Amino acid sequence: MYNIQQLTNMLRSEVEHIPQTGLPLDAFPEKIREIVLDLSRYENFNVEYTVSIILSAVATAIGNSCHIRIKGEWKTAPSLYMMLVGRPGLGKTPPLGFIYKPINERDDRMFEKFNEEWSEYEKSMAAGNRQGDTAQPRKPCLVTTVISDFTPEAMISVHQNNPRGIALVVDEILALFNSVKRYSSRNNLIEDLLTAYSGQPLKAVRKSESRPAFIKTPCINIIGSIQTNLLSEIFKADFVANGLTDRFLFVYPKDRKISVWRRNDRNTGRPDILGKWRDILGRVLDIPCIVDEKSNTVSPLVINMDDEAEEYFYSWYNGIIEEVNAIEDDAEVESRKMKLNGNAARLALIFQIMKWATGEGEMCNIEPDSIKAAIRMIEYYEESYRRTQEAVIAGSIGDTKDAWLSLLGDTFTSGDAVIAGRKVEMSRRSVYYALEQLCRLKNPVIEKVSHGVYHKIISDAHCTIALSDADKSVNAAQSAKVQSADNDNPDSHE
Repeated sequence: MYNIQQLTNMLRSEVEHIPQTGLPLDAFPEKIREIVLDLSRYENFNVEYTVSIILSAVATAIGNSCHIRIKGEWKTAPSLYMMLVGRPGLGKTPPLGFIYKPINERDDRMFEKFNEEWSEYEKSMAAGNRQGDTAQPRKPCLVTTVISDFTPEAMISVHQNNPRGIALVVDEILALFNSVKRYSSRNNLIEDLLTAYSGQPLKAVRKSESRPAFIKTPCINIIGSIQTNLLSEIFKADFVANGLTDRFLFVYPKDRKISVWRRNDRNTGRPDILGKWRDILGRVLDIPCIVDEKSNTVSPLVINMDDEAEEYFYSWYNGIIEEVNAIEDDAEVESRKMKLNGNAARLALIFQIMKWATGEGEMCNIEPDSIKAAIRMIEYYEESYRRTQEAVIAGSIGDTKDAWLSLLGDTFTSGDAVIAGRKVEMSRRSVYYALEQLCRLKNPVIEKVSHGVYHKIISDAHCTIALSDADKSVNAAQSAKVQSADNDNPDSHE
């Protein structure tokens, strides 16, 4: 039976047309759902962005206090790399500031504490110099969680001062990717982010410091926004090849219309949304993070899946493994699906902690509901990811299509097409999307002879006109699924 709050949230979700978005809002604890719906009503926040930012903020608040055991000795912190995609004005930034506010408030208090300690440090230094005292007082360190503008070394330094974990919250995430070029050819930011995602130790040796920075158990969350027309910059060959983009969860709302502003009745009491959210997130932030002061290493609480949850999780992931094993052509295998187990496990930990923080569950084990909620969110994010791919590919095929086709013989394989695509800087996903679209035209340019084998129907001279028609078809069908771009390659753990 449903209680009054559940029924109210269900009705409000229907009114907001949330089921049509594909977002499984019903998988969230009722108090979280209520906050999301209130923010949609009173602040005009996009529900899909709000939900994802909540997951990011809770992941940041958990940090290294709790890990989830995925399999055997494979344990992971709840690090999420997340990208909010949308046209200008769709409302990506406002919910980011609101949801992260309780964490920023704690950072502000830590900064005030640091200033007080620094003043005392300077006084002690001055007094010691006057008295000839050689004993040096301990220099205070700023402990903060959220950073926005930083060098790779500064990021590691901030994390070393806060072993619980940090969050890179950037308004325009493209700046994070482009920062690789900002300092020098030795910039290791991307490598550091890949290392941190895998939970491997981070090290930084700096000339200005006598001791290298070392983080044995990194926990870095990333969230930022990007406009749709800049997506192609994110999916450049370098970032795709090293697997960075495969680790990101993409939030690209199905409904890209900007919501009209709605006036609220001033005589009606407005709920204290921030207060409710501050209470929930504050409980998560108060989870102890055990740190060995001598080694500056953490000892997280490791939470296991219960038997039913583990069985459900393994069954789901084994289904993905079977899909990948069924692919015979190595050129058709990509890595993204094999990263889903790591992100699903992290989301399951976040859901379980949210249940505990809202009084709907415990922290003893990861329960089946949390696993199922995580998998539903993964399915939502993968659908959202496919939408980003359609946007990127539809915009990029036109620049390289003629050159690409001219490199292929009358009969060719998908592997040949991928190799030719590399020569004109077409990604593997772009190649498979182009093959699919060219076969679907009213007057097809190519035909599929057998699995992975294609034949040109018309000569290269006529391809420009046909492919222009293909582009129009792509733009007219932005919601089409890119099934051929969805096959992924086994990687190590993640």
